[in-house]
Amino acid sequence: MTATIKIYTSIILSTFCVSTFSQESNELLTPVHKSEIGIAGGISYYIGDFNESFVPYMISPTGGLFYRHNFTKYINIRIQASFGIVKGDSRKYDGGLQGFPQGVNLAFKRNFYNMDAFAEFNFFPYSSVDPKRKQIFTPFLMIGAGYTYFDKNKINNQPYLNNATAMYPMLYDSTKTASSVILPMGFGFKFSPAHQWTIGVECVFHKTNSDKIDYYINRNLNSSFNIFNKDWVSTILLTVSYRFVDKMPCAAYKTNKSTKKRQYKGFNKEL
Repeated sequence: MTATIKIYTSIILSTFCVSTFSQESNELLTPVHKSEIGIAGGISYYIGDFNESFVPYMISPTGGLFYRHNFTKYINIRIQASFGIVKGDSRKYDGGLQGFPQGVNLAFKRNFYNMDAFAEFNFFPYSSVDPKRKQIFTPFLMIGAGYTYFDKNKINNQPYLNNATAMYPMLYDSTKTASSVILPMGFGFKFSPAHQWTIGVECVFHKTNSDKIDYYINRNLNSSFNIFNKDWVSTILLTVSYRFVDKMPCAAYKTNKSTKKRQYKGFNKEL
């Protein structure tokens, strides 16, 4: 009786497995690739009172780690933790520092730590696991939200403004840290040089909700239409990532290595 129950149980489980796969597309005969991890590295720079331009300015190194989930060939979600440096110098800006004596200058250099969540929108269908290798590149747009933290100023401003914190506490205080919600947005290009691998290049602008990165109250405080009323952090990054296998075929299909290999090559219509 026990042996009979085991036989019927095996038959039912096998039938369920077969019926499940028969109801869905052939792509379920192969591993499913949706999870992806990667690294990013490049340059960072500051946009604000001392640099009213999106052109790279006083660049510094930055880098990070990220996880990407590929929902479709057009839409991905990415979570990224990154670290970098931003710096600025008012001597490179000819607008002058309102509220300070003529000829006074400020400089700053700060580490920042970001935690971002992006949505990526591909222009073309993209997949690093496309078996026909026809959907292996695309430009993309990205937008999201996050949080950033800036530590204290690393530059001694004494050569530029003696006793600045005591003399102008409402305009300058290099002893303070800063943090802010950020709105990252950007664009990029990615391609797959090999199966499951992706290489990309991207430019991301992080709009903060703070005017304290450069320690200077915005000179255009009364201009609500000036996008530089709040400070920005921009990055240009090279990314490298790898897709993992999230789900394997049902055990009923795992007959031998050659069978799995034929299934993988013949039916892989995965992302």
